[in-house]
Amino acid sequence: MLLREGLDTEVLTYRDGSFYSGSLTAAGVRHNYIPQRGGELRLISDIAAHLRENACEVLISFLAGTNIKACLVKRLCPGLRLIVSERNCNLRLQFHDRLRFGLYRRYADSIVCNSYAQSEFIRTYSPRLAGRIYTIPNFVDLERFRPATDKEKSHDGPFRVVTTARLSARKNALGLIKAAALCPGISFSWYGADKQDRYYQQCMHLISKLGLQARFHFYPSESNSEQLYSRFDAFCLPSFYEGTPNSLAEALACGLPVVCSRVSDNHRYISEGQNGYLVNPSDPSAIADALLRIASFSPEALAAAGLKSRRIAETAFRQESFVRRYMELLSGPKGGTKHNS
Repeated sequence: MLLREGLDTEVLTYRDGSFYSGSLTAAGVRHNYIPQRGGELRLISDIAAHLRENACEVLISFLAGTNIKACLVKRLCPGLRLIVSERNCNLRLQFHDRLRFGLYRRYADSIVCNSYAQSEFIRTYSPRLAGRIYTIPNFVDLERFRPATDKEKSHDGPFRVVTTARLSARKNALGLIKAAALCPGISFSWYGADKQDRYYQQCMHLISKLGLQARFHFYPSESNSEQLYSRFDAFCLPSFYEGTPNSLAEALACGLPVVCSRVSDNHRYISEGQNGYLVNPSDPSAIADALLRIASFSPEALAAAGLKSRRIAETAFRQESFVRRYMELLSGPKGGTKHNS
């Protein structure tokens, strides 16, 4: 998107993995990989050397550890404009947050949060950064992720609930399994499991203990997830904390009613009783109650809920709004501008 807006854009990575390479190549975006030839300080030095050699003017960094490295890169490249990105929503201030926010105060020109909740968290615990915070929620491809046709949605069998998220304690799969035991007649599918992971084994043990083998299934992530949502009647994400979940945006765009935790910005995207419900992630009975209520909707009510979800996605997650807000940020004066949420 930045390339299409006329900006000379490069993606720089320093970890193994290339799942994104096809998309970058197709878009004509340069991708450079900097191998880690020594310790962290050597890596930081190599990144800084690459940016100087290529006359980079703006660096946008993602994820907490990379943001810290980017701040140290800025120390070596003082003329560089640094935009750091916060992708999660903190529940409490921890030591690494204090360290990161302290580095931001000294080196970051702008902080982009993908949730209004994280913007408020940083503003509360590091008020000196308030004038540098810019909130840009995630976008979703509304052409790729769209409601299923009536023919695609038609099926015989139980009410079907899908979750698309990396299987981890943070995402609260154990809580959803406990809720599933209270939802007879509803089937559950979770996409994003790693069968080698210890948490997966804990989940499978609980599924066996509760006798849910026929109604609760785990699968690996699917690359064509837009085709996946059409096979289900509702979406559930019972996470303990989030930023702006991509999977929630996708499910809304696909016209699914949703049950999500009452955390972060989820309340902005769920109209209680209209396109879903917000629940306490620590209360399996509350999760189950919300799912049972949606499963009891008439076909007309389900269709209305799906339409409401789609309209919310069209307003909140438009690609045009996403890139416009980044362009506004990038077009500001060098050295930091006062951006408010």
